[in-house]
Parts: sequence; C-alpha cells; structure tokens
Amino acid sequence: MSSRSILAAASSCLALCLADAAMAQTVPAATPDNEVATAGEDIVVTGIRRSLADATALKRNNIGIVDAISSEDIGRFPDQNLAESLQRVTGVQITRNKGEGSRVALRGLGPNFTQTQYNGRQIATPGGGRSFSFTSLSSDFVSAVEVIKSPSAEQVEGGLAGTVNVRVARPLDAGRDVVAITAEGIYEENPNRVTPHASLFVNKIISDTFGASFGFNYEKRRVLSAGYLGYGAENGVEARRNPPLDYNLDGDFADQYRFIHTTNLVAQDGKFERATMIGGLQFKPSDTLNFYVDGFFSDFKDYSIYNEHQVRFTNIQGPGAGIAGSTVADGYLTALDANGVDHRADTRPIDTHDELFSGALGGIWTLDRLKVSTEFTFSKARRTATNYGFAINSRARVGYDTNGDLGREPTVTFARGYDPLDPSTYNLLAVGGTYRAPSIDRNYDGRLDVARDVDWGGASLVLKAGGMFANRRSQFSSRTFNLTSQQVATALGQAYNPTIEGGSTSAAPILAEVNYSKFVQESLGRYLAPNLNAFFDRIPLDTMLSLAPPQTQLANDFTVTERSYAAYAQMDIRALDDRFTGNVGLRYVRTDQTSAGYAADLSSLLVRRGGIITVVQRTTPVSIDNSYGEWLPSVNLSYDLTPQLKVRGAVARTMTRPDIGLLSPTLSVDANTSTMSARNPNLRPYVSNQIDLSLEYYFSGSGLLSAAVFYKDVDNFIVNSATSVTQTVQLEEGGSRQQVFLLRQPRNGSSSKIKGFELGAQVPFTFLPGPFDGLGVLGNFTYLDLGDVVVTQGQPAIPISGASTRSYNIAGYYEKAGFGIRASYNYRNGFVNDPISTFGDGDYQRAYGQLDISASYDINRMITLNADITNATNAKIYNDTGVGLLRGVVDNGRRVTAGVRVRF
Repeated sequence: MSSRSILAAASSCLALCLADAAMAQTVPAATPDNEVATAGEDIVVTGIRRSLADATALKRNNIGIVDAISSEDIGRFPDQNLAESLQRVTGVQITRNKGEGSRVALRGLGPNFTQTQYNGRQIATPGGGRSFSFTSLSSDFVSAVEVIKSPSAEQVEGGLAGTVNVRVARPLDAGRDVVAITAEGIYEENPNRVTPHASLFVNKIISDTFGASFGFNYEKRRVLSAGYLGYGAENGVEARRNPPLDYNLDGDFADQYRFIHTTNLVAQDGKFERATMIGGLQFKPSDTLNFYVDGFFSDFKDYSIYNEHQVRFTNIQGPGAGIAGSTVADGYLTALDANGVDHRADTRPIDTHDELFSGALGGIWTLDRLKVSTEFTFSKARRTATNYGFAINSRARVGYDTNGDLGREPTVTFARGYDPLDPSTYNLLAVGGTYRAPSIDRNYDGRLDVARDVDWGGASLVLKAGGMFANRRSQFSSRTFNLTSQQVATALGQAYNPTIEGGSTSAAPILAEVNYSKFVQESLGRYLAPNLNAFFDRIPLDTMLSLAPPQTQLANDFTVTERSYAAYAQMDIRALDDRFTGNVGLRYVRTDQTSAGYAADLSSLLVRRGGIITVVQRTTPVSIDNSYGEWLPSVNLSYDLTPQLKVRGAVARTMTRPDIGLLSPTLSVDANTSTMSARNPNLRPYVSNQIDLSLEYYFSGSGLLSAAVFYKDVDNFIVNSATSVTQTVQLEEGGSRQQVFLLRQPRNGSSSKIKGFELGAQVPFTFLPGPFDGLGVLGNFTYLDLGDVVVTQGQPAIPISGASTRSYNIAGYYEKAGFGIRASYNYRNGFVNDPISTFGDGDYQRAYGQLDISASYDINRMITLNADITNATNAKIYNDTGVGLLRGVVDNGRRVTAGVRVRF
C-alpha cells in the first residue's frame, strides 16, 4: 500500500471522527489532583500517578517477569522519546543518535539481541538489522511499553535478551471518545534553534460495535553534535613508514612507538524530521467476534553536514617531510612535531531517509470456553542513504602534545610559518562516496492461536496451541561515485597537477572558513573547509553525477531471505484462589535461509586517489542456503506469599538469529586500514538457557519494592577468525603495490555466562499530610557480571561490548492540584564499546550520567502546559583507549521542549 493511499484513507477516517467528536463533546467542570471527571461521573486519574499505577498493574498481573512504562494520559507519554523512557527500566541501557535515544539493550547484551514488537507483532527495520531504532516511532500515540524478560512459548522468538512490546490501544479497547492535540517548540542549545513538534490523535466510538482511531505526528529538530575525535594510537614502525621516519630522532629506523593516529574536530550539524501516522478500525458485531485492522507509517529524515578537520599524523610525506621533535613515555609518543603532515578538511552531506510501514488484519472468535485468534501482518522498511565527501589536503608543519596527560585533548600547534587558513596550499584529490543507496527490509507473517479453558480439580487451566509462518527479505544495493581531480579541474577551468599528491587540482575556489571553536581548541575548531554552495555553484549536482555516474559495487550488494515456521503448545494455570499462576510450554521454530550476492575477486583491487576508497572490480554471483531448527521450552511461575508479596520464577531457552549483514556472502576491502571483512551465510543463531527469580512487594496503590536475579548461559557467540592475506592492489594514479591485509570473517564457537541482579523501588508518599502527599520517589539499580567472550580466533577472551556492569536510575516527583514535576537521573558506569577497535587498543566509554526534568500544569481538564529539559547538566560523552588515551568527546548540548496539550 502506498503512503498516498494510506493518507487518503486516514484523512477520510479523521474527517468522520472529528465531525462526530465535535458534536458529542460536553465540558464538565475540572476536578482536583489530576482526576478528570467524565460525563458518566467516572473518575479518570491522569499524570505521573496514573502512569506509575498502570505500569505497576501491568507488572503485577503478568505471569512472567515483565516491566512496563505506561502513558500519563492518551497522547501524553512520560518522555517524548520511547528509548529515553525505557532507560528508566531495570536492566535497560540505550544508545543515542545525536543526543536522542535510539536503540535499546537488555541485561548486558547488545541491541541486536532485543526484539522490538508493535502490538505483539514483528516489524521491519530500516537498514535491515535485528535491532530497532526508536527514532522511527513517535511516543505520542503509545499507551504502554512492556519489557518482557522471561518468555513464554506463545510469544514470537527472536529476543534472546528480551522483548520490547510497544502497545497502542485499539479504538473500542480505549473505551472513550478522545481528541488530543499537542503543539510544542523544541529548543536545541548547541545550534541555538527552535523547531516545531505537533501531533493530533482522535479516537471515536462510533457505535457499540465499531470504533476508529487516527493519529498524526510531525516533529523537526535542529541538531549539532560536536567534539574531538582521535581514533586511538597507531603502532608506528619506523622502518615501515613511507618514507621511513625516525620518531625519536636517535639516528636510526629501528624503533617503534604508538602515536595518535589523527587529531580531529568532528561536528555533525543538521536536522531530524519525523512524520508518523497511525490508524485503526475495530468491529465487534457480537460478544463472540472481534475484528481489527491497524497500521502505522513513519517517515524519518536524518540530514546533517559532517564537518571534519583532520591533522593526520599517520601520513607524513612530501618535500621536507620528517620528524621535528618528539617526547617518548612508556612506548608512546606523548608529543610529536613533524613536517609534511597530512592536513585535511571534509564537508560530507549525510542524508538518511527511512520509511517504515506496518499493518495488521486480525480477528478473535470466542465461544463459551474456546478462543480462536488469527492475524496477518505486513511490514516494509526502506532506507535511502547518501554519504559523500571531498578529499582535500595540504602538507602541514604541525605537532601535538598531550602535556603528560593522555586523558585530555592534546594541544595541536601549527608551526614554522605554516598558515592553516591559506587556501592556496590545499589540493583537491577527489569527490566521491555513496549517493542514494537503497536498502529494503520486508516481512510478512501469519499466525493462528487456539485457547481452551478447562477446570481441573481446584485449578483453572487454559490449554493453548498455535502456529506461525514468517517471510523476511533484506536487500542492500550500493551506489557509489568518484569524481576525479582531473574531472574537477576541467569543470572548474583550472590547472591539473599530475605530480602533486598523485594527481590534484587547487581547492582554493571552493574553500571557506568555518569555526567550531566552542567545542574544541581554536587550532582544530577554526579551519578552511569545502563550501557546498561554492562547489555546486561551479559544478551543479546534476553535472557532477553526469561526469561520475553512481555505480553499483557488486561486492557489497546482497539479498538475504529468511522463511521461518513455528508451532507451540502451552498450558496456563491458576490455582489456590488465584494465588498461584503459571505457564509451561514448548515452541519449535525452523528457519530456511538463502543468502545471495557476489563473491569478490581479490586480484582486481583498485585504490582511488587519496588512498581512502578501495574498489573490487570483478565479482562472481553466488547463492548459499542454510537451515536450522530450535526447540524452545519455557516455564513461568508466580505465587502470592501474601496479598502484597509475590514471588516469581522462570526458566527458558531463547534464541536470536545473527545480524542480517553478517549473513551475506559479501566481502569489503579497506586499503586505508589494510583490512578485509568477509561475512558468513552459514552462521547459526545465538541460543541461551536462562533462569530468572524475583520477589515483589506491592503497597499503597502504585507502591512497589522488587528484587530480581537472573542467569544466562549464551552459546554460539560469533567470533572473528583472522588471517593475513597478501594482495596486489592497483593504484588509480598508475602502478601497483603489494599490500598485507588482515582478513576477518565471523563464525560461531564462543560461549559466555551473564548473571546479575536488579533492585527497584517505587514509593508514593501518600502517607504524608497535604500538600506533601503529592511527593514520591522511584529508582532502580542493575548489576551485571559479564563473562568474557572470544571474538578473534586464537586470541584471549575479552569483555562483552556495549554493556555497563552497574547502572541506576533515581527520580523524584511531585503532583498535586494539577501541577506535576519530575526530575530523573540516569547513570551507567564505563563500558567496553569495542575491545579491539581500529588499532587494537580498544574503545572504552567513560561513565555517563544524565539529568532530565519535566513539569506540567493542568489549566483545566482540557488544557495542559508542559516543559521538559533533556540533559539539564549538559553532560558530555567521553571515550578512551585501553590505556586511557582520549579517543573522543561528544557534546550534544541541552534540549528544552515546551508547549501545550489539549484534549476533549
């Protein structure tokens, strides 16, 4: 279904709903303490207390181990971003994209081990990975988000770490007519800009048997993430440099030292633009029949100019090149001064456009004690990616100095008469990269479930069985172009210099001064960079693409198709006056996989001018099949020791399939870093045997104290085999060279054990006298004991990436007489981002804590004013190498949102 068809259908639905809603509304008087009286005299609690009470009820009434976050009211979720809300759940850690929550990781395993569902169904992912980016989905229409930590047999497999289920209420299930409108302004501190956010949600009970809902959300953010980037310490062998370099000035080339590969400013200056639309119809012609159709469409655009100012100490060449001075300590060049240093500036337009549609058609039939349900779903995601840049350089006389402190930004000083702001010294080597490369992820599935209530002695049983099929296809196609310096020179009508940098032309006509010295020292923050307007005024985009048409790089293209078939049987039980509940079940799933692509001919490698881009010129079509099956048993038990005290236990076997990108038959080559990365279509899924125990104490409505322990024994971790390969590479400027590459390929083989505990508390101070009875606190703490895992064959085990061993959340709130305020602080200790990284010295993120504040005031039952501050203390993200050398600093800035919500 096209987006135009969806919009037309939704617009018709909206017109009907608004017309009926406008005719039906009456406005009763407002009631105090965030309690809204409806026409039927019911009291509806809204705000923070409602959110906490609903989330507590979801957790308490579930058989398995589940945490939840609930909306404060229709169209009013605790955080504008779902991932940022989820980070307040025990065991959850998130990644961010330019300061906004993006992906979710559970209990020590990366985002690709967490399955995200929409109303219990699978959804495609832009980019084709296993993890879901929550930047594609607005929170404005979400009623609750469940974090399912212990699975049951009836649930769809795929979440070895757990499952995040985003719930949107269907029209009749919502139970009332609603029109909710939000209008907000979003202020971003770094770019100093205000942008809009607006949403509309309509739910209409048209009759006792038919309801419709529609929602539309639009949001635009101006973003600027900037800071220092160093890439780590390269190992410099004096005799192997080109030309050989005497780093310690001792008169020979017999030494080797680690040095800072490059000192960079990186500033991503751009915008997010997100439009989301949902719609649903529900029809209950009788008490025994329930039919529904619903869907959502998301259009997300992430456009930024990636500004990078590089002083590349890895490349010292040209007339007069050599070391001018250095300081050595413990095998490191803590200071290095040289002539002929590769000095670069790049302005990269990065444009990622994600479109996502998910739809479902289903029905439920109940007859006496029999319940039959079926659902058919379709989901498709498309990403179009553009990322190209300018290879522009000069040869600088420059040095860096850590001043004896590896953990700080090194001082960069241009010296001996070199002027970094003189445009006449810069050469343009090439313009190229990716242009509108498409990737498509498509999934459709169907399921049938049957349940039968049975009385057995003093127990109530529900016998369940069902089956499911799913067909997923993920496809990636490359489109790259390379405009040579000779073509640029001809188009600009200027000289081409074949002997400078292997062929170049002057970059002076397209350079302009930029300044990001707010984020880094002035020597890095103030520099000359390619000006896109100046370039495209001289060489329009259409002209550039006609001179260098985008071409498919077949060695990178692939299609992976997965066909899975599952069946399950499960028994639910309630006994002892419902104090004992549980389920036991078994699920079997079979996966048939086909990976199609192109095998690379490594004798056909070509390195473009500038040494950054490597092309595989010849390939051979290939298709590889792989099949596997898994039995997944599960048991969940719950017992009420007292009316307030509940104990739970769960045992299960879970699985996650390998990331789609690893299953292709492709191979990529990077001559700049001397690496080759192959994939493996024969990988098998990760599997885990897990045990969970929890103890929960409920009090005072939404009050909760909880403690949980868990254990996962994970098999089939993917490791990288590593071998050295020597290949002849052709150079675009002419000639060839022999180069030694490190070839890595993933395979199954490693295992690891993950264990930990979680503590949670949610305490409303309702026992205090007014007005202090509106106070409350909540918090949680998670500890992970992460086993090491082998990631490179023949090398020692290293820590699992992406997970902090300790994290906690603490929040305080006050809500009374229509006013509510909440301050939340989220902390995670330092963790391994990549234990190896570019030069084997690792990438480790330092501890990070973030304070968010939100406030709201109900003017009356219809109108609410709200304000939020994200990252109130302007916390920055720091990364180091394994020995504490600063790799990077990212400043995302504060974000302030303020506006009004209207509901009637």
